Amino acid sequence: MTKINQPPANIFYAPTLLAAIEELLARGVAQPAIEAQFHRSLFDLRTPFMRIPLVLSRRFWTFALEQTGDPLFGLAAGRRFVSTATNGLTYLFDVAVSLESACDYFVRFFPFFSGHFRAQIVREGEAVELRLLDAGSLRACAATADYILISLCSMLRRKLLASGLGRDPVTGVALVSASSEEHERAFRAPVQGEQAYPAIRLDPQLFVTPLTPGNQSLEQTLVALLEQTRRNSESTLLEQLSDYLIEDLAGADWQRFCAAHHLVERTAARRLKALGWSFSELLDEYRHYRAEDLLQVGELELVEVSDRLGYSDVQSFNRACLRWLGCAPGVYRTRWAGV
Repeated sequence: MTKINQPPANIFYAPTLLAAIEELLARGVAQPAIEAQFHRSLFDLRTPFMRIPLVLSRRFWTFALEQTGDPLFGLAAGRRFVSTATNGLTYLFDVAVSLESACDYFVRFFPFFSGHFRAQIVREGEAVELRLLDAGSLRACAATADYILISLCSMLRRKLLASGLGRDPVTGVALVSASSEEHERAFRAPVQGEQAYPAIRLDPQLFVTPLTPGNQSLEQTLVALLEQTRRNSESTLLEQLSDYLIEDLAGADWQRFCAAHHLVERTAARRLKALGWSFSELLDEYRHYRAEDLLQVGELELVEVSDRLGYSDVQSFNRACLRWLGCAPGVYRTRWAGV
């Protein structure tokens, strides 16, 4: 089997959020307000293999938490995932002979579907752990990790249920954020909070136990389809611009971008507008969420954060933070550190 090329960690597969969108709709959030977060219709978001910049995933989760006021929204949305998500990876997961084989496929293809994380299987002694390692151009929030973890737990349990074995493959869950009783109830497993990375701990015996007779021909067909889709997925202007912006926010310039991609500026601006964006709007989005990431980590002086984002002076950065965050950057950092 040919190994799939990994996409840039700046893109995500839009239909992976459909379960979360359905949860918002069920809670009374208006569809136009949801669509406005992506500058896309819900019909567009259902298009198979539609990929859009990771910044819009971050924007969506920020919106979802603001609208619901529920810090555990990711758990509720994740419960909907298995019943609504149908893509090449979920099919491949279901037909794999064992959990070990299914998780190998998950590790291999997951970055194509989610730019937030890459997955890794770690065996330490008798223990087996499926880890999610932050790999995106923007950090994933706790709700995003909750959403992925609980949907993956459901996929793992569904595989055991389909095999006829009445045992639970999930022995524990690790979270980067603090855990709660609600996490314990949702995951139906012991949960440890404030860990180095999100992870699912698996029963080592069940991990290698054959669960299905196996269908090598079907597996190879699904793998070939995923690889073909990846090879044939041409990046859009929006993706190209997003990759350019995240690489160097400080030096971002529309004229230089167009020159590097052999684009006529006026024509490119019209094409970008047809996708719902302008250069300045997308630049502002990336600066906003990158500023949050840098301020939350707290390793850089405010003037260094301002420089990295491409502001000519700290005062301009302060004004932008007031607009984004409702407070000055120093106040935001202090509040975050006190959470």
